[in-house]
Amino acid sequence: MSIRNLLFSLVLCCSALSGRGQQRDSVWLYNGQELIGEIQSASLGSLSIDDIDLRVQNIKLYKIRRLESRQLYKIETFDKHIYYGIIGTVERDGWVVVKTGFASPFALPISSIHQLILLNRQFLKSLDGNLSLGFSYAKSSGIGQVTFSGTVGFATKRWQYQLQGSEIGSIDSSTFSRDNENLQLFAGYDLSSVWFAAATVQYQRNLELSVARRFLQLLGAGNKLVIKDTWQLMAISGISFNQELSTDDVSSGVLFEIPLMFRFNFYQFHHPNIQITSSQTAYFSLSEKGRIRLDGNTSFSWELVRDFYLSINPYTSFDSKPPTGGGPTFDFGVAISLSYKF
Repeated sequence: MSIRNLLFSLVLCCSALSGRGQQRDSVWLYNGQELIGEIQSASLGSLSIDDIDLRVQNIKLYKIRRLESRQLYKIETFDKHIYYGIIGTVERDGWVVVKTGFASPFALPISSIHQLILLNRQFLKSLDGNLSLGFSYAKSSGIGQVTFSGTVGFATKRWQYQLQGSEIGSIDSSTFSRDNENLQLFAGYDLSSVWFAAATVQYQRNLELSVARRFLQLLGAGNKLVIKDTWQLMAISGISFNQELSTDDVSSGVLFEIPLMFRFNFYQFHHPNIQITSSQTAYFSLSEKGRIRLDGNTSFSWELVRDFYLSINPYTSFDSKPPTGGGPTFDFGVAISLSYKF
């Protein structure tokens, strides 16, 4: 680390520690309300503050007139710039001033903040995500099914982690069948404001496509293609390798593939309050000529009351050469569930 960077870090840390001893964070809304506590994070157009009286509150950015904090943040804007510093108030409503240490303070609109991450924060307080429980219909059984899913995210100065899991199970004649399961751990490391290294570890089960168990690992890089005020799109590619066990108890050995993944997010907090997330991935096999796999998951969420959403989750899976051969090559399903966001 250079002397300049070391001094820069010391200045920011001292400012953050000094601010914590003097006062708490403050958020002023256009309706006149003031929230006092700890600003935890901001993403997808919403800011989270642990208020000293009201506990954790999620505030839409367009409702914030002013905000102030002397803690150290990673600040990412919609124009794909990243800053590390503290934020304060300015005379202009809807704007903040950013103090980064050596550079002169500068102002930017609150609505231009794409992501705000509090650094040096306790692990448990840094977690965010959602849990869903509901019913679904899937082609694999043709009957109603129980579905469960959950997502947990965690971010630091350079790293971002996300753990996702889902299960669809059928109950028929008092017998529970695990029809479709998915568990994925994603890790991304920022190389620049738009490029990042990516790695995933994933477990899959899909009885309709004759997959009793698949373990998949992916190494590659990604790019934040588009970051707008209401939507974002990123792409990831690299190389993946997996091992499959078919429903006939036949192991595939190690299979190599070239993945191409797209992740899309859309959010609208004005009425109606809706969020759309989608992940679509194509795998082009290097081990089996002509084999192509497609995995797609999409979530449409509509806020019913605070932190509770009605979610519709369609998914699709395609395999041009399923493990057993001669079986179905396409599976789809739709889950309707109630989700809680934390």
